[in-house]
Amino acid sequence: MQIKDKKLILKKSLYYLFGFLPLIITLFIYPHIPKHVPSHYTAVGEIANWNSREQILIIPFLLAIFTYFKPKIFVENFKSKSEEKVSFYSTMLFILSIDLLSMLELFTSFTGEDFLDKFNFYNLLSCIICFIFIFLGYTFSNCTRNSTFSIKIPMHLMDNDVWKKMHSNLGAYFISSSIVFLPIGAICENHYIVFILILEILFIIVVPIFVIYFYIRKHLKHKNF
Repeated sequence: MQIKDKKLILKKSLYYLFGFLPLIITLFIYPHIPKHVPSHYTAVGEIANWNSREQILIIPFLLAIFTYFKPKIFVENFKSKSEEKVSFYSTMLFILSIDLLSMLELFTSFTGEDFLDKFNFYNLLSCIICFIFIFLGYTFSNCTRNSTFSIKIPMHLMDNDVWKKMHSNLGAYFISSSIVFLPIGAICENHYIVFILILEILFIIVVPIFVIYFYIRKHLKHKNF
């Protein structure tokens, strides 16, 4: 067997392993999960409501569906080997982030209120947002106009050079801002974490919208001259 074929088998094996692992683990220990698990939290991370343990299956099940169908949907869209490589690593980063979320949710189902003494639910949410935007930042920094994970902007609104520059800047912005917010979101307590979450949403999600608008407006202005 050629080295190239071995690498391909290894990549596919890792992809499916991490994609289905949360569901396998959850189903294996499901009989031992308490019948009621935390489902909603207050602003300070206290448990506000309990729900049936069936909710623990939702995230692993959705991840398994994504893992199974994603190659069939997107594999024909790859335009080059470099794009395929970028898509694989960014997808693996996304899957590992969801794996972490699933395992932490599973852990809280066993520990309940004791877990919140050491780690607030909103700390977890803040960290998850950062992981997701690190994934997007890596993807944006390396994608092409035909990439599956990219902002679809018509050519008449933005040419290739401006489009590439915008994605490169957004990618660097997503990664750097997420790295800054990640440790802050992990250690903040009480109402401070809610404030950090609001800042996180404003800086990581809202600001890029204005950046995209600026690039489109700048391109149209130069085009008219």
